Amino acid sequence: MSGHTLFDLSGKCGYVTGGGSGLGRAIANGLAESGAAVVVSDINSEAAETVAMEIRTRGGNALALRTNVAHQDEVDILVRTTIAQLGRLDFAFNDETSQPPAPQAVVLHPPARAYFVYPCPYASCNGEFDLAASVAEIADSKKTSAAGHIRCTGERTRGRQGKSSCDLHIEYSIAVGK
Repeated sequence: MSGHTLFDLSGKCGYVTGGGSGLGRAIANGLAESGAAVVVSDINSEAAETVAMEIRTRGGNALALRTNVAHQDEVDILVRTTIAQLGRLDFAFNDETSQPPAPQAVVLHPPARAYFVYPCPYASCNGEFDLAASVAEIADSKKTSAAGHIRCTGERTRGRQGKSSCDLHIEYSIAVGK
């Protein structure tokens, strides 16, 4: 892949949990588009493989791995597999929101911080999730981590009810190596 015009992640490697669909899929594709090698991790192995194949078809480097982030042993395997297959671990993005994840760090390198804005996965929504401010705040401060939740900024069309604020939110945990 040729790399994104805002930043270049060539030579960087990491994983995205929940990467088989929705926001995780968008993040995995965005990271790969920017030149990163990505392990697409999802509890649904077929979905993970589909996304990894899409990335490889476009010239990127991607692997698929079934992982249930609620089980620490599977998260450990994900980290070890990423390092063994790609040679290093520069970043991790946890997008699995259906259950609390096992403890892990989400590492984003400063060149990537201006690009972490992703569309809401609901087709009927016009909003987005903007993680750029959270990443930039950490990267520019003496903090090494932060956690919280962020709501979609858009509105969803709900049939006869018309439009209303999107109720989707994600929880995030970010750690930055200084």
